[in-house]
Amino acid sequence: MFVTLSVLASLISVMFVASIASTISELRREREEMKVFAARRVTF
Repeated sequence: MFVTLSVLASLISVMFVASIASTISELRREREEMKVFAARRVTF
């Protein structure tokens, strides 16, 4: 029982960390897209 709960807790932790990493990478990608958009807008 304890082993099962430990494995489940570790899986939840890994999924949480993966979710945070995915969110951070998505925010960085959006920031880069906004920089490109702003640069294009300034040139016009």
